[in-house]
Formats: sequence, C-alpha cells, structure tokens
Amino acid sequence: MIKLVAFDWNGTIFSDALACVQSVNEVLKLFMLKPVSLKTFQEHFDVPVSNTYLGLGILPEQLKKRSEEVVKTFHTNYEIRASGVRTRAYAKELLKWLIEHKIEAVIFSNHIDEPIKKQLNRLKIQNYFSAVLANSDLNASLKGRNKKEKLRDYISLNNFYPNETLVIGDTIEEVEISKEIEAISIAITHGFCSIKRLKAAKPDYLINNLKQVAEIIKTIR
Repeated sequence: MIKLVAFDWNGTIFSDALACVQSVNEVLKLFMLKPVSLKTFQEHFDVPVSNTYLGLGILPEQLKKRSEEVVKTFHTNYEIRASGVRTRAYAKELLKWLIEHKIEAVIFSNHIDEPIKKQLNRLKIQNYFSAVLANSDLNASLKGRNKKEKLRDYISLNNFYPNETLVIGDTIEEVEISKEIEAISIAITHGFCSIKRLKAAKPDYLINNLKQVAEIIKTIR
C-alpha cells in the first residue's frame, strides 16, 4: 500500500520544460552557440546540469571559468518565465485525491527551495504537500546530485518504508533514485527527458499524464 508520494517538481508538477529550454538558450548565447529545441534538450538533459551544458556544446574549461555567470543567467531568465507557468494537467485533481485517501505528498527537487514555495503559493497548492525537499544553493544542481539523500532521510525520519513510497518524475534521475532506495517509480513523459530515454531507464510504470497515477496506486498492495 502506498503511503507516501514523492513528486519531482520541474516538469512533473510544474509544467516548465519550455521555460527551462528558453532559459538554457540564453546561456548558450553567452558561448555563441545556437539555440536548441525542446526535443534536443530532452535528449541531453542530465543532472548535474553541467552535463546538460556539456552535451549541448559548451566546452568544459569554458563552463568552469564562467560557471557563476551561467547560473545567474539561467536563473534570472527562468524565474521571469516561471511566473506564468501552470501545473501539469490533472495535478490538482491528483493532489486532492491523495489527501482524500490519506496519502502524504512531498516535493523533492534539484531546484531552489524558496522559488518552489513561491510558485506553490501562487498556484494555491502549497497545502497539499507535507514538505519541500530542495536546495538552498543556486549552484547545487550545476555541481551534483543530492535529491536521493534528501528523500531517503525524509522516509527514514518519518517512519515510512521504501516499498510504501511512490516516486514520480520526468527524468531518468528519479527512476534511478527509486531503484537505489527500493521505492516504486513512475516516469511521466513530455517533461525534461525523451520517451526513449525514459523507457531505457525501465521505470516500474510509464505514463503520459498525472490522471493515471491514482489508478496505479489502487493496484499496488
């Protein structure tokens, strides 16, 4: 039985894939590189985000030398665009359903804590989540991964078990985390990763929209 659902934020609850691509393209301009399409971005997105930039053509020594400028450029442009982004289809319906069935929900993310909370308040969905497990350092996602540790600690401290935990995300990182902590994984398409890459990661379930989650939870005993 599922007692905890851990949602990735960007691309999973928050429909910001296009806003992210547009902001990445502002970074690529700094290096005189051509903008990329959403499809190309989905083929290269990775965490740490430095791997994404390297895959899109920025040289390692350039990225290292101008890392602060890269982070500032991305986040400045992204937060402007994020102010108009909505939740993904059926997100609110699913969150209400989880509340009704006494299933706890948290967000775990590579993004920054305060901007996530700002968007949760704007979208009026802050009360559906027990916690936001995110970063306080702007540079964190450029440098490495730490989502797994945050989620594993939350599960342990709040007396959940991994097999009672459902992890929902739009990238291969969430699928990998699920396997490493022995939780159940749902990968959702049309976010930050291509369908081909998500399938290759072998999640327990692959879905096209959040409406499908409740039916999956009903089947898990």
